[in-house]
Amino acid sequence: MLEIKSAMDGKNTMDSVVKVLEEADTEYIFGVPGGYMMKLYDAMIGSSIKPILVRHEQIASIMAEVYGRLTGKAGVFTAQGAWTVTNGLMGPLEAIQGSSPMLILTDMTDNAPYSHHGSYQVGTGEYGGYDVKKALEATTKYVSVVHEPNQAVQTVQLALKHATSGNKGPTSVVFHSAAINGMVDTKNGPIIYHTKRYLVNQLQMPCKDSISKVIHMLQEAEKPFIIAGNGVKIAHAYEELEEFAEIIGAPVGTTAQGKSAIRENHPNAVGVIGNWGQKVANKKLAEADVILVVGSRLAPTDTCNHHEELINPIKQKLIQVDIEARHASWTFPIEQPIIGDAKLVLQQLIKDAKETNQLQAEEIKNRVDKLQVLKNTMGYMSSEEMFSNDIPLKPQKVLKVLNDIIDENTMITLDAGENRVFTINGFKTKSPGSLILPGSAGGMGYAIPSAMAAKLVYPEKKVIAIAGDGGFAMTMNGLISAVELNLPIIVVILNNAALGWVKNAQGETKIASEFEDIQFADIATSMGCEGYIVREGAELKNIFEKALKVERPVVIDVKTTDDESYKKVMSSLATSLED
Repeated sequence: MLEIKSAMDGKNTMDSVVKVLEEADTEYIFGVPGGYMMKLYDAMIGSSIKPILVRHEQIASIMAEVYGRLTGKAGVFTAQGAWTVTNGLMGPLEAIQGSSPMLILTDMTDNAPYSHHGSYQVGTGEYGGYDVKKALEATTKYVSVVHEPNQAVQTVQLALKHATSGNKGPTSVVFHSAAINGMVDTKNGPIIYHTKRYLVNQLQMPCKDSISKVIHMLQEAEKPFIIAGNGVKIAHAYEELEEFAEIIGAPVGTTAQGKSAIRENHPNAVGVIGNWGQKVANKKLAEADVILVVGSRLAPTDTCNHHEELINPIKQKLIQVDIEARHASWTFPIEQPIIGDAKLVLQQLIKDAKETNQLQAEEIKNRVDKLQVLKNTMGYMSSEEMFSNDIPLKPQKVLKVLNDIIDENTMITLDAGENRVFTINGFKTKSPGSLILPGSAGGMGYAIPSAMAAKLVYPEKKVIAIAGDGGFAMTMNGLISAVELNLPIIVVILNNAALGWVKNAQGETKIASEFEDIQFADIATSMGCEGYIVREGAELKNIFEKALKVERPVVIDVKTTDDESYKKVMSSLATSLED
C-alpha cells in the first residue's frame, strides 16, 4: 500500500522535488548543472537517482528523450534556463513530435529582486531579458512557472503525470528563485500526496462494438494490410502486432519512425512504407482493400505526400488505432477509428479474432507463401550496391556487412541525413524495438547520445550508432561522457566528407556542403575510445567483429563514396522530402 501523504514537511524545495522523482521511480537525471538548478544536484547527494553529467545540453536532452521513449517513464533533463532553451531543445523537439515522455526542470535565473532591471541571464520575460516560459511553451505539451515551494512540488508531480498520460510528450517546470529557496509547508497547504497517487493508469480501453466491426472488416478483406507506426513501439505492443498479423495473414509495413515495430525478418514483414519504403511494402499497401493503421498519423513522408496510388480512402477502407482522438482522420478520412492504447487494442483484436475464427489456416498460409515469393522477386532488403567492391565504399555495402554480423541482441541508433534513409530502406532489423532514429523532428547529432541512453537502459545489449560525418561531429563530445560513464557503444561513421543530403540536393553546383576529410578515429582515440579507419570492403567484417568484443567505446571511421544519393532509395511515388 502506498503512503497517501509524502513526508516532505520542513524540507527545502529541491529535496522535496528529488523525493517526488524517487517516488516516480526515476533512475537518472540528464543534464549540466548551472544557475539555480545547481541546488537540484545538491539534493541528489545520497539519493537513489544518479545524475548523468555530459559535456553539452544537447547530449543530455536527447538522452532524456530516448530514455523516455524506451522505458515509458519520463526522461528527466535539467539545465539552467538560458541553455535549456538554446542548447537543450533537440530532445523536446523530437519528443513533442514523436510522443516521448520527458520532463524538463529548469530555472528563470531571475536574480530577484533585480529581474526588472534586465539582470545577467534573466529569463523572466521582462524587458531586457529572454522568456524561458514562452520558449518552452513552443516546444512542450505542458509548462508551468512556479514561485512557491508547495506549488513547485505539486507541479513536478503534475508534469510527470502529463508527460506519461495519453499522447505522451515533453513537459516542463520553470523554477523562480523564491520557489527554490523556500521550505515546504504542508500544514498551510496545499497538501502534498505520494506521487504515484497521481500517476494512475489512464490507458483507454477500446469500444467492443468498434472491435467487432474491425474484425469483420479484416476477415472479409481479400488483401488486408497493416501499417505499424511509432505508437506500436511506444506501447511496446510488439508481440501483439506479430500475433495479430499471423492470425489474419496480413503483410506488415512500418512507417520510418515505426521501423522495427516488427522484426523485418518475420514472414509477414515487408519493411518500411512511403518515401524510403521497400518496393514490396509500397506495392502491397497500394493493392490492399482494407488497411489497419496502428499508432501512426500517416504523415506525408509515410504516404509519399498522400499519393493516391499508395493510399486512396475512396477505394480502400482505412481503420486507425491511436491513443489520441485528434490523430484519427487527421491526414486521411478514416472509416473506422479506434481510440485507445495500441497494446490493449491489439490484445482485444486478437481475442475477438480467435473467437470468431472465420479465416482458414490454409488461406492464411497461402497469403504468407505468396508474400514470400513476391519479396524474393522484388529484392526485399537487397540491392546490387550491397555487394559492390568499389572503393571508396558504398554505404549500402557497409550496412549489409554490419547487418550480417549483428544478432537479435543488438540495438541500432541513427542520425539524421542520408545514413538514416539508407538504413531505413535496406537494414533488416532482427528483433522488435531494436532501432531508434530521429524520424519525428530529424535533427543531426542524434546517434551518439541516443546510443548512450540505450546502453543505460539495456546494458546487456550491444549498441551501435550509425552516423554521417556531419552528424557525428556535432555530438562527438558525447564520447568523452561515454568513456567516463563506462558505456561501451560502437559508432560507425559513414564518412563521405560532405553533408550528403544537402550536396545531392544541390545539383551540379555545390556550395557549403563539403568538408575536409577529418581523421575521426584519431580524435576518438584521444578521448579514450578505440578508433579504427576502414577504407576497403575486405576490412569491414574483421573490424566490426573486433569492435563487438571491445569493452569501451569504439569509433569506426568508414571512408565512403559521395556518389551515392538518398534519391536512389526514394520511392518513385515520392515527389519531395525533408531532412
